[in-house]
Amino acid sequence: MISALEEKFPHAIHRLHECWGDPEYFGLVFADLTLDRRGNRHGWPEDAWMDLVFLEEIHDLAYGIARTRSGNAVTRVARDPLSTREGYNWIYGD
Repeated sequence: MISALEEKFPHAIHRLHECWGDPEYFGLVFADLTLDRRGNRHGWPEDAWMDLVFLEEIHDLAYGIARTRSGNAVTRVARDPLSTREGYNWIYGD
């Protein structure tokens, strides 16, 4: 059985695989995948969103949190996908 992220969004898996093990690079890629800075993204389905969050948690435990990510919008906002801070919108939902 493969995850929703693998099945529906292999490009996201590929991007995360490229930066896996490097907290700074992972933080940048994860933010790019999960924050809408352009205002034109449609969002992640819930199952794929949960896969992304799960992978972030595993990466953080294994390799640590990027210095650039500590205290930024991603880490300060609770995992409520509808929250917004500092002009960023979570990319979640249809």
